[in-house]
Amino acid sequence: MPTSRAAERAAASAALLALLAVLLAPTPAARAQSPAPSPAPAQPTPPAGSPPGAPPQPAASPQPGAPPGQAPVLAPDPPSLTAEGAVLVDPLSGVLLHADDAEAPRLIASTTKIMTALLALEAGAIEQRVTVSANAVAVGATPGAASLELRAGQQITMRSLLTGLVMRSGNDAAVAVAEHVAGGEAAFVARMNARARELGLTATSFVDASGLADEPGNRSSPLDLARLAHVALRDPEFASWASARERTVDGLAPLTNRNLLLGAYEGATGVKTGYTNRAGLCLVASATRGDRTLYAVVLDSEDSFADAAALLDHGFDAYRRVVPADPAVPVAAYRWGGAQTPVVAAEALDVTVPLATPVAWRASLDPVEARPAAAGTVVGSAELLVAGAVVDTVELRLAADAPAPDPGRGGAAQAGAAVQEALRGFARLEPLDRAA
Repeated sequence: MPTSRAAERAAASAALLALLAVLLAPTPAARAQSPAPSPAPAQPTPPAGSPPGAPPQPAASPQPGAPPGQAPVLAPDPPSLTAEGAVLVDPLSGVLLHADDAEAPRLIASTTKIMTALLALEAGAIEQRVTVSANAVAVGATPGAASLELRAGQQITMRSLLTGLVMRSGNDAAVAVAEHVAGGEAAFVARMNARARELGLTATSFVDASGLADEPGNRSSPLDLARLAHVALRDPEFASWASARERTVDGLAPLTNRNLLLGAYEGATGVKTGYTNRAGLCLVASATRGDRTLYAVVLDSEDSFADAAALLDHGFDAYRRVVPADPAVPVAAYRWGGAQTPVVAAEALDVTVPLATPVAWRASLDPVEARPAAAGTVVGSAELLVAGAVVDTVELRLAADAPAPDPGRGGAAQAGAAVQEALRGFARLEPLDRAA
């Protein structure tokens, strides 16, 4: 919990102590009849610098596990791969589950086309018609290059071109897309590199729109490609093409996806294959099972499909995703005398950890919150603990408006209500720990 929050809670507890002392103080007659107090048990000394009235703190005890902010412990027995570079990523939790030279730039072959498709979609060109140039046809005719067998002068929709680009890796389509969107491939490549910088892909650069060039300048890292795929898959059109095994579109022969994981690997949803002699076999793969999604990227592999499948198996079998607090589901209720309002997390608390790693979360409500209070008012915080260490903290907020208290009660009733509210405040000072 941030220091400011701890100070606020300590000050609130001091105020509550003062309020109770006034409200519960005996009258002079009652004090005369009261027996002498027994000696109070010794209490721990408050830490130096604590505000007056702050509750005593027990001696700190060492916590097991990694310190806050440290990368989570990886699961044992990672798979053996043939790829020179590889990553396994949980994009929902933002956790890297496996890394082999994750940030080292390598040749990426046709996985380049993820960026090509993304820029065309971001340009809003999907419904436009494209005239195929002789240059695009010539690139598609490169020996050994994947081609959609486009014809010079052919009129075809951008939607058809992008479908063939992603599913069949048509190099002629990549050039046709680039020329239409930017007026020429060189101008389009400049946009590709600018977009890579915007996305923070520091190990990524492009020299063409297809990835056909086996040049050092056409490169990326496994981690950068996972990040790029995550951005592209947010577009439903791209996600549809990447996950389709077969499709028929206007102007092209029936398409069969080159990604052999689709239909063969449980939950496979994409993304893009690649190969050149120098780059080796490359694959950006994704799979979803239940509420879990994983990305596997392998570069310069001898068997890209087997490597990616092994990584995905490792992620699904050796890890679990825990979501103890979701903004859509109340985690607690903030109660006043005669009223209560549900409390929700401002954002999800979630983490992906090895199966045996203990996960817990701790909800702490502010002891005093005046009414009326609007929905969205911050009334506490929730911490996520992995192996005893805090790894994330989110605000807790009121999910609905809290009305003003009833002003019509008399003095005795108001005093009683104040006592009850003070006691509720003390109860809120105790964090609520829960296993996840």
